Parts: sequence; structure tokens; C-alpha cells
Amino acid sequence: MPGSRLLSGTSFVVSNRRGARDLHRTLQANARSVSEAAPKSADNWLADILLRYEKPLLKHVHGFCHDRELSRDVVQETFLRLIRARENGMPENLAAWLFTVSRNVVCDHLRRQKVVQFGHDACLDETEGDELSPDDHLERDERERRLASLVAELPEREKELVRLKFQVGLSYREIEQITGISQGNIGYFLHRAVKHLRQQWEAEGGLE
Repeated sequence: MPGSRLLSGTSFVVSNRRGARDLHRTLQANARSVSEAAPKSADNWLADILLRYEKPLLKHVHGFCHDRELSRDVVQETFLRLIRARENGMPENLAAWLFTVSRNVVCDHLRRQKVVQFGHDACLDETEGDELSPDDHLERDERERRLASLVAELPEREKELVRLKFQVGLSYREIEQITGISQGNIGYFLHRAVKHLRQQWEAEGGLE
């Protein structure tokens, strides 16, 4: 049962409907413990987020580990981290934050368990480029900074779609589940956003 070793001090979910109820109760209890001044508000904000993101997150994590129990544990840990992070304010882009954190949690676990197969797991993507020279690293970092600044100037809708697609790596179907935007419109908005980014990039000198 790999998931039971992922986190300490928590009763983990191990079955379908019962597991979902246990997950919700655990998270609600944690939300109240960090928001005692307004417990109903704490319940409401978390319930809304669970309703919107729990299933897409489970599917996202399962794509990395192919383990239902571990996927539930990772998603639970992701929401627990959100509860703790909320004490300092909600993340600016909640969807990107949730999917990035869940990816990091499951990848860290898989690395510790030594089940990541070289060349065959998306958890290895972030290690690409380790053989770059110092100059190449600087050039890559500069490109990433420039691109991030251009993305930050996009309208909020396009900005969220770009981050979910290219930063988090979600499919159109997953993005539709999160945003409520149809897959056809997602493609349209992304095409428009990428075209705008390309024009701005070239106007600033491209890769020079």
C-alpha cells in the first residue's frame, strides 16, 4: 500500500465512496483547525474547491503513478498544503498551483520509491537540461523570464489557459473540467494567445 507511506499522522482513504467521504471530512477538519474564527466560511471555500478540482486532480496524478490509492493520498496532501498556504493568502492562480503541487508531491514520492523508469516517466521532465553549460543555462533562464513576463500581460482567461496547458501540462478535456470552457473555445483562446505571444516575442528580438 504505497499511499499509506506517503504522509504521516493522517487516516488515508482506501475505497471509493467511503474514501471520498473520509477525504472530505479530513480536509474539512483541517480547514476548521486553521480558520476557527469562521468555520462555516472555511467549510464553504474548501467544499467549492473540492467540487471543482478533486476529480481532475485525481486523474492528473493517476497519470503519473497509475495507483488509485496513492493518487488519493497525493490529492489529499495537495489540499492539506492549500489549507496551510491559505493562512498567508490564496495562491494567485489556484488551478496552476494545485496541479503543480500535486505533480511535485507524486514525483517526489515516486523518486523516493525508485519506481521512476528512465526515459519513460513525465517526472523526469524537470531534470532535462542538467548537462547544459553555464552559458546555456543563463540563456535558457533569460528566455524563460522573458516568456513569463509576456504571459503575465495576457488577459486573465488566456493567462490561465496558457498556464494550465503549457505549465501544468493538462489536456483540453482536463482544462474544460476545471474552467468550464468548452474544448473548442479552449483551442481558440490558446491559438490566439500563442499567436500574440509569438508576435510580442519577435517584436522584442526573438531568441537574440
